[in-house]
Amino acid sequence: RGLGDVYKRQILFIMETNSCLKMQVALTLLPKFNTQKYLTFIERCGGIEGFFHEKTRAFSTLLKEYQLSFSDERKSALKSAEEELKNLDLYDIRLCSVEHSNYPFLLRQCEDTPLVFYYKGQLVTESLPYLAIVGTRHASERCKIRVRTILKELAERGHRLVIVSGLAYGIDITAHLSSLTQHFPTYAVLGHGLNLIYPAPHKNIAENILRQGGALLSEYPCSSPFIPQHFLQRNRIIAGLSQATFVAESALKGGAMATAHIAASYGRDVMALPGRPEDIFSKGCNELIKQNIAALVEDSSDIACLLHLKDKKSPPQQTSFNFFDTGDQEKQVLKILTQQGCTPIDELSKNTRIAMNELIALLLKLELEGKIISPVSYTHLTLPTIR
Repeated sequence: RGLGDVYKRQILFIMETNSCLKMQVALTLLPKFNTQKYLTFIERCGGIEGFFHEKTRAFSTLLKEYQLSFSDERKSALKSAEEELKNLDLYDIRLCSVEHSNYPFLLRQCEDTPLVFYYKGQLVTESLPYLAIVGTRHASERCKIRVRTILKELAERGHRLVIVSGLAYGIDITAHLSSLTQHFPTYAVLGHGLNLIYPAPHKNIAENILRQGGALLSEYPCSSPFIPQHFLQRNRIIAGLSQATFVAESALKGGAMATAHIAASYGRDVMALPGRPEDIFSKGCNELIKQNIAALVEDSSDIACLLHLKDKKSPPQQTSFNFFDTGDQEKQVLKILTQQGCTPIDELSKNTRIAMNELIALLLKLELEGKIISPVSYTHLTLPTIR
C-alpha cells in the first residue's frame, strides 16, 4: 500500500510536469503574449498555468482592464501544444520559462524578449560575461582574422566568455568557430524551430556547439514556418542575452546594424571594428562609431576594458619575427621607402635587385616589427610609407 502511494505521487508529479510544459509550449503558439511586455498581465492570471486556467469571463475582464484586444485561442493553442510536445521529445529540445531559475538574467531585463524559449544543449549557469559578435554574411578575410585574433587574445589573457551569435554565414559562423577553438561556450540564436539547422552546411558546427557545452536557442516552436522576418526578430534575443554587442563588419543596413541599435536601446555597450571608408561592409561600423553609438575596437584590450575584465594572465606580446638577420637588403628597402614613400612592389624589386619571394618575406618582417605600414595586401603591388 505504501509503495502504491509513492507510485501514485510519482504519476501525479509527471502529469503536473507535462501539463506545465504543455502550457509553456502553448504560450509560444500565442506569440503576442509570449513576451515580457505582458508579464504583468500573465502574473495577474496567476502565472502561465493560471493564464490558461482563467475562466473566459474573468479573462475578458482582465483584457478590458489592460485595454487588450485578443481573440481567445487558448484552447486551440493547448491542443496544438500536444503535438509540439512530441517534437520536444523527438529532437531533444527543452523549454526555458521566465518562471525558471536558469532563465538568462540579462534577457529577463528586456521588455520585448520571450517569456518562454526553446533550447538544445546547456544554458551556462556560471557567472560569465556574454558578448554578442555580429556582422555581414559577406565578411572579408581581414575582419574574420580580426575576430579570430581578438578571441584568441582574450583567451590568452585568461578570460572566459559566452559568445552569442546567429549561426549565419560570414561573421556569425566565424565567431562560433573561434569560440569553439578557444573553448568558450557559445550560443547560436536561430530564427526557426530547432528541429532543423539553417544554413544546412552549419549543421556539424551546431553539433560541435552542443558537444562543447554551448546551446542553440529559438523562440519558435518546431511547427513554426520558416520565414525571413523571424531572423530580424531573433536579433533582439542576441542583443538581450549579451552584456555587449560587437559589430565586426557591416553595411549601413542589415541585421547586424539592427542588433546594434537594439542593444543600445537596452542600455548595453556596443562596439565596432572600424574599416576603410571605401569598403561597403565597413560603412555601418564607421557610422556607429561616428554617431557615438559604438566604441571603437582595435584589439582585445578594448573589449576587455569595456567588459571590465581584468587580465588573469600576461597579455600576448608582439615579438619580432627574424626570418633572416638585419642586413644590407633591409637597409636598402628602408632607404628607398623613406625617399620615395609608397612604391610599387615590382619597382622596389627592380631597384633593389631582390627576388620577389625574398622581398615579400622581408616586407612582412618589417611590417610585423612596426617599421612600415601596408595599407593593402602585397598582392595589390603597393607599399606603405615608412613608419
